Amino acid sequence: LEKGRLRPQKLVVTTVFTDLEGFTTVAENMEPNTVLDWLNTYMERMVKIINNHGGMVDDYHGDMIKADFGVFRLGQTEENKRQDVNNAVSCAVALEQEMRCLNTQWQQQGLPEVRMRIGIQTGPVVVGSLGSEQRLKFTTIGDSVNIASRLESFQKDSLETWSKDEVCRILIGETTKQYLGEHPWGLKEVGVITLRGKANGISVYRLFTKTAAPEQRSAMTPREQARG
Repeated sequence: LEKGRLRPQKLVVTTVFTDLEGFTTVAENMEPNTVLDWLNTYMERMVKIINNHGGMVDDYHGDMIKADFGVFRLGQTEENKRQDVNNAVSCAVALEQEMRCLNTQWQQQGLPEVRMRIGIQTGPVVVGSLGSEQRLKFTTIGDSVNIASRLESFQKDSLETWSKDEVCRILIGETTKQYLGEHPWGLKEVGVITLRGKANGISVYRLFTKTAAPEQRSAMTPREQARG
């Protein structure tokens, strides 16, 4: 600690953002106590899964959750980074499964069902304390954090084209894909995002779990298939 603040570090961290589609519209039609009970149930279930997968919840903003994987390691190796990525992606898959369970529960209670977006990116970040003496928080700052947030909201206006049985969309960035290695899920390249001031775009991949339709699940991206 330095003057009550954690000493800043630069680490390779996998950042996860989650958000509920259309939450604001849904919440407007509910009583205040119902909104908070409904949202707190969601948060409790999701945070438990994040913790169980080795993540740390960094921030909440309405229905948004930001989680970090890899911030507590004393030393970092390539194997550590791969493990953090696998933990983060496995966590996202578990969050999707839990979202299905919650929707079933809410349907039985007469509450609205919702869908979730998840964005995941891996990269170097600054880790440390941020804020004033009155209110400090432990957080991460860096391009990969911004990219993870952009992945979560990527083309969100097109989500109305989802099929009815889809409750979650998981998007990962190029660096996360590289660290992921062998995995049981399908990946499909779905676009490119650009950051202001950056010359090169970042490829966006959608991850499909075993519950996705077979035609949607492909272990190879279109570029990889073209290379044969």
